Amino acid sequence: MSRTIEFRLPQLADSVTSVKLSVWLKQEGDRVQAGEPIVEVETDKTNVELEAPVSGVVRTIHVVAGTEELEAGVLLALIADETNSETATPAATTPEPVADDHQEVETGPDGAVADSRAGPGDETAAPREPARPDPPPIPVADGAPAPVATPMARRMAVAAGLDLSTVRGSGRGGRIGKADIDRVLAAQRGAPPAAAAAPTAPAQVDGETRGPVGPDAPFTEHTLTAMRRVTATRLQQAKQTVPHFYLRIECVVDAALGLLARVKELHPDVTPSLTDFVVRAAALALRQVPQANSTWADGVVRVYDTVDIAVAVNTPKGLITPIVRAADRKDLGAIARETRALVTRAREGTLTPEEYTGGTFTVSNLGMYGVEGLYAIVNPPQSCILGVGAAVKRPVVAGNVVTVGTVMTCTLSADHRAIDGAVGAELLAALRAFIEQPGL
Repeated sequence: MSRTIEFRLPQLADSVTSVKLSVWLKQEGDRVQAGEPIVEVETDKTNVELEAPVSGVVRTIHVVAGTEELEAGVLLALIADETNSETATPAATTPEPVADDHQEVETGPDGAVADSRAGPGDETAAPREPARPDPPPIPVADGAPAPVATPMARRMAVAAGLDLSTVRGSGRGGRIGKADIDRVLAAQRGAPPAAAAAPTAPAQVDGETRGPVGPDAPFTEHTLTAMRRVTATRLQQAKQTVPHFYLRIECVVDAALGLLARVKELHPDVTPSLTDFVVRAAALALRQVPQANSTWADGVVRVYDTVDIAVAVNTPKGLITPIVRAADRKDLGAIARETRALVTRAREGTLTPEEYTGGTFTVSNLGMYGVEGLYAIVNPPQSCILGVGAAVKRPVVAGNVVTVGTVMTCTLSADHRAIDGAVGAELLAALRAFIEQPGL
């Protein structure tokens, strides 16, 4: 018998709970080399290419492109390992399930997975997969068969006490998904049954539902990307569970703008922006006030030795926060170059999980849109986020003299469980000093 490798979905990052399989880069029967991209998956933040664990032939694909809510460990495909196909022999003992993402199994000539638990002569044993945790019980009506539902739909039903036998699934073969549970829960909350009142069924065009569907004005429903769904959930939880407080200061940025103009003149290949300048100033301020460089972790506050600043970036799929690592130890030019590269990859959807997870502080700048003030929502588990507004001309008082200066508003949103108002005030005082006196 030849040796076949199970190609399973790895755990991409601690924050990634499920993914969507976007496209297979190889098909059944295609040859692959170890380390060659074989499939692309979409997380809530980016697209990730998964590589073949061995060289061989793609024997069987188990998950079709477009499947959503795939969890780590799910079997994606079987790959026949050409390097050992002639010498592999059946295992002498019963192998235990392992946690590796690519488990080795044995197959017969027809490609079927052989179950090593079968006794001699047992040719009807079913394929064996590593043990998986049992899903939560599904509430169903007495005597009714358990309906087919996605893991997320099952968890939602259990949490809401919903009888899944009363839910009509819209997936393949009547499978119940998250959207079906959302629809039923919305109806229970008294949402108007627009679809039922519609004289004609709404049209589906490019993933959008278009009206009119009733007496109200026409509308268009946009299907949320995975990134927007996760962002919506996280920010809703943050606003509901994190005790926010806000502190606001105004910084005169004429000296900073003059410095940036001078740098651009001397080093046109660098051209740092005001956002880069704020990132650098915030990093130095956090080094002076380390208590704000922290996260809330189930009853304890973790204060970090390194300053890793996340920068909010708007992309076609939604908001993402790539991270400038050790920003307090990098000069303005290095921060500018790194930020440019991260923003480019963020908008291309090619960031790796390591590039957008694990930040200790976030900077969100909407000044380029003319917004003068931003009260941002804390990005858990981080303690603080800095909202930056536009730099605008205003009267500025220096001593007893009123002049015209360029003023930028900075607003700190903080988690009161992790830091107090005095700590936030110290941080903003240090930030203003670095912004208004670039020589520091």
